[in-house]
Amino acid sequence: MDFFIDPPRWWYLLLGGFLVISGAVASQKQSKRATLAFGVAFFLMLLAFLVDKSSESPREEAVRRTFMIGASADAKNPDAFVEHVADTVTVHTADAPAGKPLSRDELKKHPFWDLLRKNNVKVSVADFAREDVVEIDANTIEIGFLGKGTPQGLPTIPVYMKGTFKKQPGGSYKLSALKLYDHLDRKKLATVPNFP
Repeated sequence: MDFFIDPPRWWYLLLGGFLVISGAVASQKQSKRATLAFGVAFFLMLLAFLVDKSSESPREEAVRRTFMIGASADAKNPDAFVEHVADTVTVHTADAPAGKPLSRDELKKHPFWDLLRKNNVKVSVADFAREDVVEIDANTIEIGFLGKGTPQGLPTIPVYMKGTFKKQPGGSYKLSALKLYDHLDRKKLATVPNFP
């Protein structure tokens, strides 16, 4: 069912190709059969779009929550940030390769927020590729993405991240682990100043 809720790009390209070709044939032949084929193609495209937009797959929810986490960090709003994380988040960096668990409360009060505010850091997340998505089990998904921090007047600090999202008792997926990697060597853990 996830295929129809979160179809790959090639699915839309295939349906779009069918729609364009059947439309061209219907326009040229102007027969009932050709018009019916165009109608079927249009219906399939509409159905695929409606099913895709009616529900959110675990991958889509993880990507949406990651964008919200990035926007919250950019706004320097720890309360909005922790709305998208589990009760405890384990952060893996070069300084803490085994992972450092942080509660939502610890995240909200972390000195890193002062660093973001003091340096007026612009935070953004991007580059979500399906190739960087791993379904660990039925209730856990890992997504890879690029995070960037740009302190005012200083160069951008890019970091490749892998976020693990676990299904919570309420049914939503929230960030439960975060691994920070060098953006050029995505197997080497990275260090972010004063974090975690």
